[in-house]
Amino acid sequence: MPPDAPSLPASVSVRRALAPAYWLTHLLMVVAVVACVLLGRWQLGVWHDHRSDDAAQVTHEPAVPLDQVLGPDAAFPAAGMGRPVVVAGRWDPAHTVYVADRERNGRTGVWAVTPVVTTGGSGIPVVRGWATSPDAAPAPPTGHASLVGLLQPSEDTGADDTSRADDVIPELSTTDLLPRAPYDLYGGYVVATDRLIPGGIDGSEPISGTGGLEPIGPQHLPGADATSGLRNLLYAFQWWVFGAFAIFMWWRWLEEDVLGRRRSPRPR
Repeated sequence: MPPDAPSLPASVSVRRALAPAYWLTHLLMVVAVVACVLLGRWQLGVWHDHRSDDAAQVTHEPAVPLDQVLGPDAAFPAAGMGRPVVVAGRWDPAHTVYVADRERNGRTGVWAVTPVVTTGGSGIPVVRGWATSPDAAPAPPTGHASLVGLLQPSEDTGADDTSRADDVIPELSTTDLLPRAPYDLYGGYVVATDRLIPGGIDGSEPISGTGGLEPIGPQHLPGADATSGLRNLLYAFQWWVFGAFAIFMWWRWLEEDVLGRRRSPRPR
């Protein structure tokens, strides 16, 4: 049984591997690996987009009255996250608050939040939009309110409101808002949209209170189904496996055909 071929000195191996005759092969290997990595990243991005689109599907459902999804004294339902609901009642501008440290397009500002008191006498906080500061926000609306909003759960991270004397709060928590309000509050809030109310309310146009503010989207959406975009995720791993296999085949070719390091077969 012939022994393994002796190893070449490192300098000789490098010179032989980088000989001009092999440049095209090296280049093809690099191109193949880069292509596999990029195609895998592309499929991974498609997978993320599929899941995001699936999670956002709930926001495109038909709007229903608020009390059909969340009652004044009910716990927030998991199926209600991001659900479009119709809110009707009257604005309570006296209890407008501003949620601090809210990011939008790389800028930090506030959410302008004004409660709407429904016909049942309970209040639902309505995020009307984003502004750079409380002073930059337009005056809160008054009178009749009618809008389609996206339902969101109360924020209860435990952030401490260090100054309860002002109208700036660290998070939109129902628990923290209750001492400020003279009425009961729903266990969540809505993000105002400019969507038309299905069928209208008494023939009126939407009165969402978003004028002069920059719109924001829902902060919380239900998770996508586990199988959503699964094929694209598998394609991503498939491309990366192809890239790894290309590197393996190139290394075997370099070792055996270029550097002559053929291994003798193992004895049986």
